[in-house]
Amino acid sequence: MFVDLCRSVAFFVLLAIGHLGVWVAAYNRINATGFNRIAIKRIEILIVLTCAWIPLALIGLELYRLGVNGLLKSLFPTDWSQWSLCTQAYCCFVILGAIVMAPDWILDRPFFATAGKRFRVMHRQIVNHPSVNAATLEGYIVNPSFRKLARLPRNEVASLERNIKCLALADLPADLEGLRIAHLSDIHLTGKMATSYYRLVMDWVTAEKPDLIVVAGDIVDYAHALPMIHSVFEQLEAPMGKYFVIGNHDRRLDTPTLVCERMESLAWVDLGRMDRVITHGRTKIRLIGNERPWFHRNANAERLRLHSSDSSPEWRIGVSHSPDQIQWGYQQACKLLLCGHTHGGQIRFPVIGPVISPSWYGSRYASGVFERRCTLMHVSRGVSGVHPFRWGCLPEATILELTRN
Repeated sequence: MFVDLCRSVAFFVLLAIGHLGVWVAAYNRINATGFNRIAIKRIEILIVLTCAWIPLALIGLELYRLGVNGLLKSLFPTDWSQWSLCTQAYCCFVILGAIVMAPDWILDRPFFATAGKRFRVMHRQIVNHPSVNAATLEGYIVNPSFRKLARLPRNEVASLERNIKCLALADLPADLEGLRIAHLSDIHLTGKMATSYYRLVMDWVTAEKPDLIVVAGDIVDYAHALPMIHSVFEQLEAPMGKYFVIGNHDRRLDTPTLVCERMESLAWVDLGRMDRVITHGRTKIRLIGNERPWFHRNANAERLRLHSSDSSPEWRIGVSHSPDQIQWGYQQACKLLLCGHTHGGQIRFPVIGPVISPSWYGSRYASGVFERRCTLMHVSRGVSGVHPFRWGCLPEATILELTRN
């Protein structure tokens, strides 16, 4: 009896993991598409409802066919032969899904996925964590509902990690040894977070005096927050320039290029529209942008780059809102690729790490440093967001210092 019970429990645990895994995978990947926001939200709702209702519908079907006693007898011990073909087919589907996805899912865990030998954290400062007092929330969060939810236990939405990471890159030119890049992403100006919160980032970046600054998309969510661009970004300066791309949330605006115009008015360079070549010492650096799958504004520049007859050596830095563009990064011979979009998964479980992540790769590139061929990619957890919760996944601002491998 005990053995049968253990087998039944193991079977249903596997069934639950497979069921959730299949629908979480679908949820992650629909958010990685270039569909418009309304379509994505409708599909998201359909996925969530399907995930919730399929088990209930199958249990209801078997209750109708077998009755309560018959269903219990078929469950302990598990007896597939009594179930309908519909229930058996779905159970086979999700168990097969769990078996197929399990190896990749395990290898996607942060312990296995990150390029641990290619970086080290040199400085880590956490602001207002683990507990955020009422006065801090009043100062950092404008929206009352957002502020209320921010008081949930261990919620880190109004906290911030400011860190300096040293990246080891192969064949780094001597001129670029010690180059400091401020990497920010997912600013999400919504009007819900106060300018004072963003000052925690911008004042620190200013004090660190980076050589160049990069913002990897999702700058503004709503048109009424456009004026915040000036107050948040105006103070930032860097001797080698300030660069940005836009992301999927900027597409919420009727005219997303309004974000670009505001940023350019503050002397930020729009990499989504064109490349920028700068020189540091005797090294030529080309900064290139990628906003796919939501925008293709730099497509002409990419074609010119691929067919260029200019063979002079250059060191390439790519900026992409989504880490899904890692293949594009190494195809373009980017030595460094800077991304955001995934918010680190928003919620990270102990040991397991992130589960939900809007990427074709699931949670593999949720945040951290990764290596593919010649390209080292840094994925930021982002400065802010539109959801009023973060657990085990602090918002992040980063200075990257380059060194030779």
